[in-house]
Amino acid sequence: MPTLCLSLALSALPACCLAVDAAEPAQTQQDAMVQVPLSKLKELQSLISRQEPRLEQLQEQLSGQNSMLTEQQASIDRLRQELATAKSSLSKSDLIISEQNKSLTSLSETLKQEQRRTERIKRQRLLWQIVAGSVVVYAALK
Repeated sequence: MPTLCLSLALSALPACCLAVDAAEPAQTQQDAMVQVPLSKLKELQSLISRQEPRLEQLQEQLSGQNSMLTEQQASIDRLRQELATAKSSLSKSDLIISEQNKSLTSLSETLKQEQRRTERIKRQRLLWQIVAGSVVVYAALK
């Protein structure tokens, strides 16, 4: 990180303060020779030392946010698992309700048939009572 800060600080310096040897273009940027006045160097060091506490604060904040994000991701994963369990339970409940509805429909139909049979038997008994009563009345009149 200090290299990044130094690079940013050096890029802010006027071009006249920096002297890079252009005779060797094959050199990498790290190998390049830079001359900086002592006052500018001390100014850069001061700037870096003032920015370090802020950098540490930001790193701590980032670390806290990362841990919070990790906790939230774990919470999301747990909620997804609970949702999947709830969906599965709902599916099973729907199946059970469907089977119970079929059973109730069947029982209702059976009950209706039994009521029709009971009514038929009552009518038949009433008819036989009328026939028997008629026979008794006929026999009594003769």
